[in-house]
Amino acid sequence: MSLAIREPLSLPEAPAGGPESALRHLRWWQVRNILRGLAHGSRLRISMILICSAIFWAGLFGLFLGGFEFIGMYVDLVNTIIEYLFSLFFLSLLVMLLFSNGIIVYTTLFHSREAAYLLTTPAPADRVFAYKFAEAIAFSSWAFFLLGSPLLVAYGLTVKAPASFYLVFIPFLLCFVMIPGSLGAVAAIVVANVFPHRQRAVLVTAVAAILVVGGRMGFRLWQTPHDPLTADWLGGVLNRLAFCQNPLLPSRWMSAGLLAAARGDFRQAGYELMYLSANAGLSYLVAAVLARDLYRRGYSRVQGGRSSRRRRGLGHLDGALHRAFFFLPRPIRLLILKDLRTFLRDPAQWSQFLIFFGLLAFYFLNIPRLGYAVQSPYWRNLVSFLNLSVTALILSTFTSRFIFPLLSLEGRNFWVLGLLPLRREEILWGKFVFSAGISLPATEALIVLSDLMLRISPWMIALHVGMIAVLCLGLSGISVGLGARLPNLRETDPSKIAAGFGGTLNLLVSLVFIFAIVTALALPCHLYYAGQERADTASFVLSHAGLRRWLTVAITGSLVVGLIGTVLPLRIGIRAFKRMEF
Repeated sequence: MSLAIREPLSLPEAPAGGPESALRHLRWWQVRNILRGLAHGSRLRISMILICSAIFWAGLFGLFLGGFEFIGMYVDLVNTIIEYLFSLFFLSLLVMLLFSNGIIVYTTLFHSREAAYLLTTPAPADRVFAYKFAEAIAFSSWAFFLLGSPLLVAYGLTVKAPASFYLVFIPFLLCFVMIPGSLGAVAAIVVANVFPHRQRAVLVTAVAAILVVGGRMGFRLWQTPHDPLTADWLGGVLNRLAFCQNPLLPSRWMSAGLLAAARGDFRQAGYELMYLSANAGLSYLVAAVLARDLYRRGYSRVQGGRSSRRRRGLGHLDGALHRAFFFLPRPIRLLILKDLRTFLRDPAQWSQFLIFFGLLAFYFLNIPRLGYAVQSPYWRNLVSFLNLSVTALILSTFTSRFIFPLLSLEGRNFWVLGLLPLRREEILWGKFVFSAGISLPATEALIVLSDLMLRISPWMIALHVGMIAVLCLGLSGISVGLGARLPNLRETDPSKIAAGFGGTLNLLVSLVFIFAIVTALALPCHLYYAGQERADTASFVLSHAGLRRWLTVAITGSLVVGLIGTVLPLRIGIRAFKRMEF
């Protein structure tokens, strides 16, 4: 019997040329291997990724299209108001992209194993920077394209823009995203060289500055004269938002060029695009020059000279956590404390949590000034459920981004957890309590604040508080359970774990769960208040007694769905976690 001997695996030959060619060749082979892995992998995985992306894009497109059609009934969609809105929208994205890109580029350049290896090769520092920068910018900005493309397509269809508009906005998006990416890289290199061991202080200062500026803007809008939602009030708001029309801001070039392209004025659009692309190229050139001169020095400063100063200030937090979870065994409390300390020591996590929930709280505080609190009960009920839905959606992104990867990140260090006197299922319950313990107080406070600003009745506030509790527990159970069932033990970056198949599926299941809970309780309330608002024209009027009956059924069904959504994923995760070999 003869044995067939396979040919030895042949590796690709290194290309002839300098380090630049080698790095381009490496990137090409990485992309090629990823595509091959997707092509030969599970068809279910690829289908789920495509279906989830298509559903998300279509949902955003429908939302933007409906919004533009609604606004178009009152104002001209090519006038100054839309230009202000576009400028403000892209200015907000500019700030968020600058912040997120700075964090991701810093992690990619100074805490990446691949970067550590590449810096030992003869490749120049600026080439290594270009290689890692391309990876960071692609990873950190894909959500911008996913958010911006349905917005612009919906706007183009609403104003009946020419067909070439849909091709022109793509280079606009590409050039725009390069500016905050390059500026974030500049900030990362400067921080590494000037404050190599004070990243947390720098990040706290940046977050505080953003909140102060946002609070100042909100206070100015709060002081806008005249009655809300009137023509004089709108003029005052536009005057106070005139800063977003500054000709030196990239968001101004972006909005002016896109609106010109939508009108068919491609001469003006081309001028704005050239202006935007020239500044994008200049921003990257500044970042590359800084990387050439300071990248290696900054990397050495970040990696060396660790401070031996003992960290203090968490003793009170430890005591408060042990008192709050007194009913849990001490090993589980220690595990929760470990996760909490890891969360607080990672600025990339708590900074995003603080910014999103801080902006949401800022909006809720401004509800009386927007005039919602003096509207009819129908509109106040509608706005209250919309606010609750937005809070739940932000919570689902938080659990998918930070809670789902927890078990995957424990994979390589599981032997440490194995030394604790804990069963594996207790580890999962510890993750669940950690997630619920962080999300529940924050979301409950936001919902109560929103309802108080809207002057909602006490029984509706109690209903919303119960809903958000069910949502918090369910989303935590889904993220922890699916995180144990679909772990990625080879990846050390939580962002990439959350962006993979398991994270995408987790987000989709979370969205379905939110839709089921919110719809079940919002629908009878909406029908009741709609009938009270338009009793003579409403096709279906729900009486107060009927509302109580429907709410009783809806609350019972929501509790059952919430219990299933919490316990079932945890049981699936526990069963898979017990069989898992590390």
